[in-house]
Amino acid sequence: MSYSKINLDEVEKSTRTDAEPAVKMLGYDLKTRGDDRPNEMRFNYFYYDAGDTVRRHYQKEQEEIFFVISGRAVMEIDGEEFEIEANDFVVVDPGPMRQIHALEDTEIFAVGAPNLRNDAVFEEDLEE
Repeated sequence: MSYSKINLDEVEKSTRTDAEPAVKMLGYDLKTRGDDRPNEMRFNYFYYDAGDTVRRHYQKEQEEIFFVISGRAVMEIDGEEFEIEANDFVVVDPGPMRQIHALEDTEIFAVGAPNLRNDAVFEEDLEE
């Protein structure tokens, strides 16, 4: 078969802390189901409650694109803050620190490439 299909409603939400957004790791879920895709990218669906903040981090090699499905948030890239809202796309190079803070309930679809596991380096890990 030359394609893979997954339904958002079939994937469980997970999160690391109560202050961070819940995420559905769609690409990872495909792999755990025995699919051989995705190969070139990673994709996730984030559910932010108002006030949630993803931990400040950078991607070592992944370029990321974020599509805001609904809501409003503040995105910080290398110290520059700007608002994002429904229907915005933001593309971020590998390297710069990044963070998203939800101003209201917000849903974001994110794709990173290449498909690298554990590519994120979190700020608190740099301080150790």
